[in-house]
This record gives sequence, structure tokens and C-alpha cells, in this order.
Amino acid sequence: MNLQTSILIQAGNLECQDRAEILRCGDRVLLAVADGAGGIAGGGEAADLTMRLVRESAESLKTANDCRHLLERIDGQVARNEQCGETTAVVLVVHATGVFGASVGDSIAWVFSPHGRVELTKGQQRKPFLGCGSAFVVAFSQPAKEGTIILATDGLWKYTSLESIEQRVRDVAVEQLAADLPNLVRLRSGAFPDDVAIIACAWDKRIDEQRSIHWPQKTTFDAPE
Repeated sequence: MNLQTSILIQAGNLECQDRAEILRCGDRVLLAVADGAGGIAGGGEAADLTMRLVRESAESLKTANDCRHLLERIDGQVARNEQCGETTAVVLVVHATGVFGASVGDSIAWVFSPHGRVELTKGQQRKPFLGCGSAFVVAFSQPAKEGTIILATDGLWKYTSLESIEQRVRDVAVEQLAADLPNLVRLRSGAFPDDVAIIACAWDKRIDEQRSIHWPQKTTFDAPE
């Protein structure tokens, strides 16, 4: 399975509470984002704990229900941690025959291809978030096909159009895509309206599985002063 990926976390607030990870798990690749809830204390801590628990369980995620059960368990663990507030989360696994995962909140994943676009996280509930102890986790799955997955927190989706994102997917190489997409939401001042975490991942099930996976370094930018 051949994949090209890019990843970026862009701060928009003084304390960036968005997180993103790309993990290789044998013949599968796990993508995950979390967005600590603003307005209450402990959002960043909730996102950090969520990502740590995802990393610890990554090898065991073989189905969409595995991802759902993981996020349900994380919901309880975050809720019991006095240092944590609440967070969104999307856990998405790319494998040889498709993609599956689970989500909570308003972080979103779309797949764009020459045949159209599909929201992988369609049907998720915005609230309650992970950490409330009663989060409603929605699982999803999609057969493999050529295309590009964009997984991002709401700092991208809230401030630009789906059409603008799709145009960038067509025009920009995947290796530069995560770094390019925040330009769609950059304010005239150069600042950003919110934190944003973005993962771009392109795959094609027809490509020879012996070809390599390209692993970029994670890039994090501070908010402009």
C-alpha cells in the first residue's frame, strides 16, 4: 500500500489545543486528530490524554467498532481525570481495502477523488464531547478507492468552503497540502481565527504494495503575536 501524507498543527490561540498524529501499524496507517474544547479548563490536557491513549491502542484497531469502543473508553478516562476538560476526536485507519474509524465532535474527515467527494464522518454528533462521560461515538467505514483524505479540526472547516478545499486538493501535491490549506483561513492580519490541525493522506489501492510510504515530519506553528 502506497501512501503520501502531510501533517500540520497551526496555532490560532495563545494556547494551542489541537493535536494530530500519523502512526504506522503493520499494514495499516492510523490518522488521528483531537481539538480540546475552548471555554472550559483542561481542553489541551484532554486532547493530550486522548492522543496518548490512541497511540497505546493503535495496534489493536482492526475494525470501525474497535475505534468506536476505544473512543468510548477514552471518554470515561478523560472524564475521570481531574486535569482534563473535553475534546473532539477522530480516529481513522487506512488499510489495503478501505478506510474505517470513529469520531466525536466537530472535527471532520472527507475523501476527495475524481469520482466525487464523501464525508467519512457524516452522522457524527457535535456534542457531547469526549470527557463528559456520555459522548456519542459514531463509527464509519468506506471501501478503498483512489483519492485524498483530508482530516482536520474545525479551525479549517468552519472558516472556508468545501469547494475551496477541494480545489487545493486538486492543485497542490499531498506532501505540501497540509501546510497549504491553512492559507485558506488566514486573516488579513496574518493571524488565524482558531487553532487548526490537518492531515492529508492520498492512497491508491492499485499502486504496487511494495512501494514505500512517505512519512513527513510533523510541523507546528505558533500563533502570530
